[in-house]
Amino acid sequence: MPARLVRVRATVAYDGTDYSGFAVQAGGQRTVGGALTVAIARVLGHPIEITCAGRTDSGVHAWGQVISFDAAEDGLDLDALQRSVNKQLRPQISMRSIERVGDDFSARFSATSRLYRYTVLNSVAPSPFLARTAWWIDTPLNLNAMRLACDPLIGEHDFSSFCRRPNDDASLTRRVIEARWETRDDDILEFWIEANAFCHQMVRSIVGTLVEVGLGKKRAGDLSGIIRGLDRSGAGNLAPPHGLCLWSVGYPLE
Repeated sequence: MPARLVRVRATVAYDGTDYSGFAVQAGGQRTVGGALTVAIARVLGHPIEITCAGRTDSGVHAWGQVISFDAAEDGLDLDALQRSVNKQLRPQISMRSIERVGDDFSARFSATSRLYRYTVLNSVAPSPFLARTAWWIDTPLNLNAMRLACDPLIGEHDFSSFCRRPNDDASLTRRVIEARWETRDDDILEFWIEANAFCHQMVRSIVGTLVEVGLGKKRAGDLSGIIRGLDRSGAGNLAPPHGLCLWSVGYPLE
């Protein structure tokens, strides 16, 4: 009789610097999802297929990525699985929590929102300790203008101006719940954005555009027109991937 499978959910953090994104890829590229798949399957003793909440790009990090997969129920020890995976993948990948969930749970399709953080180091000198996780900009930024430019992003819009166009006719309409800049200290700026979902390169394109506002290359009032224009050439250049972090994922009743 085939082994009974149960659904498992885990929250994962990782430094994506040395990985070619999250999604498992053909061709032998080193990916976060590929590393997790191998490590988990090694412990469980059978193949698995991982579903993730957000397919982060090459060089992008995560603190609260959520994955789900099916595991054989017989002899399943989630605490031991977590310890073993963390020993195999440390320190770049960490399984922060793990639990059994209902069979209808999907890390991707059950999610109601995703929250990203983008970090900018705005200082004369770079920091060796932030080199892998923050975009260093040595020209002073106008933070007030960047904050004003966030307002038009809130709500439901077609974000074609900020997304890499997919190969199909998929909708690029997304609902942004929150978009704001915070300061951790005088030099570190954090952009937080939460939406029901994001299209490819959306956050990095938005950050690149907001930074151009901060540099005086665009005005805060330009954002509404850029959104309405539905033209990628109207937005700013992509912010580099290493400043971006998938911070958390929202689910019903949480």
